[in-house]
Amino acid sequence: YTVGKIVLADKTLKSKDEYAGIDSSNPPVAIICGVNEYGAAIGIALHISPSDLRWAKSGSTGYNTKFEGIICTVQGGNASTATFIGDIDGSDNWDYICSIDPEGTANAAENYPAFHWVNTYNTTYASQFSGANIAWYMPSLAELCGVYKNREAINASLAKIHGHGNSYADSSLGTSWFWSSSQAAYNDNNAWGVYFDYGNVSGLSKYDDCRVCCLAGF
Repeated sequence: YTVGKIVLADKTLKSKDEYAGIDSSNPPVAIICGVNEYGAAIGIALHISPSDLRWAKSGSTGYNTKFEGIICTVQGGNASTATFIGDIDGSDNWDYICSIDPEGTANAAENYPAFHWVNTYNTTYASQFSGANIAWYMPSLAELCGVYKNREAINASLAKIHGHGNSYADSSLGTSWFWSSSQAAYNDNNAWGVYFDYGNVSGLSKYDDCRVCCLAGF
């Protein structure tokens, strides 16, 4: 599971250099961006959110709740070198939030816009998936920092796919602030984000606007 390999809809892998063009019957769906704590491959979706989104609506239950089960404590302020205690695997973070705030999460589009974008990714890009149904999730802080560390290989593969069919992939991850799905420990209304220009790791107000990426296990 080499970082930067392109994942096709049937789960086969192609290196950037092997990839010769888009086959609409077996299109690209992700790029390998790392491995999880169990050694399984993680892939990042080929699009990031086109605009900045809020983690939670100001004043909502999600904004005012410290989600104890997804707290991450960070040592170090840069994504390249930080270490993490607590929430590491983001794949079940939305399910946890739903269990704590079932009413608010029922209207995620209003109350949890960043998560809503992830949850509707398959629908948004259905025409590019050739029937593949992928369990996307918003990365934990640790996973998001892993994406940052591997951004050069990811960007190279994004650019390769984008060059063959620009509707299938963004040209790069860009340099925006990105949300993680991890709660900050020190404040109810803060979650962790990473600045992809310099790698800064910071707790941000949940009503701040950041971009979002999606991960999935492969």
